[in-house]
Amino acid sequence: MGKIDIESISFLDPATQSCPYEAYKTLRSECPVYQIPEVGFYMITKYDDARTVIKNTEIYSNTYSHQQGYESEGVKRHSEIMNNEGFGKKPITLQRTDPPIHTKYRKLLNKAFTLSRVREMGPYISDVVNDLIDGFIDKGECEFVSEYAVPIPCTIIADQLGVPREYLGKFKEWSDAMLIPASGMASVEEMENAARLEVESQHYFKSIFDKKRKNPTDDIISDLVNADFDGERKLTEDELQDLINQLLTGGNETTTSSIAHGMWLLLRHPDQMEKVINNHDLIPNFVEETIRYETPVQGLFRTAMADSEIRGVKIPKGSTLLVRYAALNRDEETFSDPEIFDIERKDVGKHLAFGSGAHHCIGASLARAEMHAAFKYFFERIKNIELARELEEIPHHPSIFLHQLKELPIKFNKQ
Repeated sequence: MGKIDIESISFLDPATQSCPYEAYKTLRSECPVYQIPEVGFYMITKYDDARTVIKNTEIYSNTYSHQQGYESEGVKRHSEIMNNEGFGKKPITLQRTDPPIHTKYRKLLNKAFTLSRVREMGPYISDVVNDLIDGFIDKGECEFVSEYAVPIPCTIIADQLGVPREYLGKFKEWSDAMLIPASGMASVEEMENAARLEVESQHYFKSIFDKKRKNPTDDIISDLVNADFDGERKLTEDELQDLINQLLTGGNETTTSSIAHGMWLLLRHPDQMEKVINNHDLIPNFVEETIRYETPVQGLFRTAMADSEIRGVKIPKGSTLLVRYAALNRDEETFSDPEIFDIERKDVGKHLAFGSGAHHCIGASLARAEMHAAFKYFFERIKNIELARELEEIPHHPSIFLHQLKELPIKFNKQ
């Protein structure tokens, strides 16, 4: 992998977004704190710099608002529809807050995602995975993304929230819509459609909140609507909507992306495929290497609360920083031969795909368990896996934020 000219880099180009790694390599070497010309964000591409930014929430806050002058017509229309037809501007709860406020919201969800609870879910997760395999194994082919990578986390988060599985198609639609504004690539029409779908989800979940207040069951929504926040009050409708938004998107897209990319990477590296199929003990390390190598959330934002400086680059107060996890997970100063996909990698545990510190992904244990089960049972029941046809030249959906494979059609034999 060679270096490219910095002047030619555009992170608004779908081709760059689909395969950004040459661009990241060039930036780490020549411009590790890179101001994206089109939007003004400061992209952080080095591992140690990212750790510094993540830890210092007083100067680099998780609160985020669009930089002045960067509010497109699509963003305005999205806000109008949300305000007029939905529940308006949501408060900031989990992802966009700093401790100690963040800690109070996170405490409400901790028990649903503890390691012990995830371990107890093992047989249930295996049932979900095997039911899906049952649906396509006799055909000898499947579209791996839509038939497997999407419904695994979607089914599990729906069950954990306490909503009926017949709405799975809608949950995926709503989850995708909630993420469209962050893509930075949506047209005005796409932003309007996304807003209307999110409004639809808000009204649906309001009815669920009302139902669970009166008749609570053993699920996350029942816990949230009846919880005492900070020992003082119940969560407001707006807070509940924002938390569900984050659980729905966080519990869906990132795990889908990682399951899909795991298979995609094995198809492109048959030697690694053979290793993991012959030794399932390698699956946990393979899972970590997948999310290091093809990080599902390419980056997250921070806001500079004061004038600061990183590697000699002055960051004015109010600036938006984009901590680029996908770039720092291939930092040559942290990982040996980072551009090589190696499922037996010894230093893979250093990756920051799940974040770090207070904002380490609350669902990381569940995501790992879902990925582990997805590949364990697939490889136990299926062999001779091949790509059914070539993928598009740009195989990923355009996004400055996420890394989503459009499709992965495969063919195989039963074991």
